[in-house]
Amino acid sequence: WRNTLGNEHFVVNFREKDGTNKIITSRPNMITNDASKAVPGCNLIIFTVPAFAHEGYFRAIAPYIEPNTVVVGLPSQPGFQFQCCDILGIGGKTCAIVSFESLPWACRIGTFGRMVQVLGPKDTLACSIIKRGCKPLFPILPTIQYVIGKEPVLTEAANYLAINLLADANVHPPMMYGTWRDWDGKPLDEKPLFYQGLSEFCAELLDKVSVELCKIAETIHQKYPDMDMSSVIHLFDWYKLNYKESIADMSSLRMAMKTNA
Repeated sequence: WRNTLGNEHFVVNFREKDGTNKIITSRPNMITNDASKAVPGCNLIIFTVPAFAHEGYFRAIAPYIEPNTVVVGLPSQPGFQFQCCDILGIGGKTCAIVSFESLPWACRIGTFGRMVQVLGPKDTLACSIIKRGCKPLFPILPTIQYVIGKEPVLTEAANYLAINLLADANVHPPMMYGTWRDWDGKPLDEKPLFYQGLSEFCAELLDKVSVELCKIAETIHQKYPDMDMSSVIHLFDWYKLNYKESIADMSSLRMAMKTNA
């Protein structure tokens, strides 16, 4: 990335909800793969990489993380909190762990290392915050809101378990299975659409997974009434909450996902 960007500015083409585009140009203060240079002095660290890469980054920053650091998974996906506690060791005992349910927006690479296009932000985005022994140097949620901008509006869930059970974190496996279960191994004539190509079968799988997660949340609340699991909602309700201005057809979960701009 450093070599590709050179002396140029990084360009973000941000598409607003009204269809207009805003061009943002900037340069990172530092681009490095050396954690010993990047981590010391940081009190807010945001993971914006896929879940499979979390462990590697945790191990890289562990020797250099400082007390009262806020570590953010954006998104976190189930297990982020446990990896953070386990891998960061002693240094992580005074860290706050912020786990977001999803990404704040869809983003596509235009030119690697030089330009990306943001396809519009979600309306809202929930997170859990585990402070443990952390005494943060700033208000956590307002600071992250400042970093990502006015949208999506960030909210705090009652607990990290609710974030882990949100159906959005479990969307891709049913979709991948439903899309490829009958594939004969031969090359396709064209690339299949993912969300826009959602089949009835995939939508049924998503509905069943979402219903099961909601029942798990209900059972937890029944057994432990002090556990607020109200933020665990069906995937269809999640789409209506987070994309209410972007969906053309709200008649069903399938159509909401297919027509989400």
